[in-house]
Amino acid sequence: MTKLILSIHPVGQLAAILICCYAAYQGLQRVRSLHFNKTARFYRERHAIAGTVALVSMLGGIGAGFIMVSRYLLSPEMGLHVAVALLILPLGLFGIFSGFFLYLKPGQRKFLPVIHGINNLVILVLALLQVVTGTLAYLRYVLRW
Repeated sequence: MTKLILSIHPVGQLAAILICCYAAYQGLQRVRSLHFNKTARFYRERHAIAGTVALVSMLGGIGAGFIMVSRYLLSPEMGLHVAVALLILPLGLFGIFSGFFLYLKPGQRKFLPVIHGINNLVILVLALLQVVTGTLAYLRYVLRW
């Protein structure tokens, strides 16, 4: 039963990362159309919904990961996995709030959309790193491999 419970975190986080990839794809379509004069459709609603779901899920997953590890694994040494999660936390909050601001107050902006996009791409790269470190932790502590 413990293995099943500890599998919820990685499955949920993987789903959040996949949704994040879709939101990033939508954002890149916006960049293509605005800055590279390419014909690309930007689905603003889809981007906003996917980005919100992805970031909120990731942040919730960070909390769930800490709870599960302390409850079931009695705080093993998770090192880089925890450090990266703590780095994603403030970046994720900034991504959510800057995204809400851009969505609720549309207009011609140059600086905030760039910072928002770079911030969220950094989150995506860090999340992909978390897949590697999380897989190693899962193999070590859950599967005892």
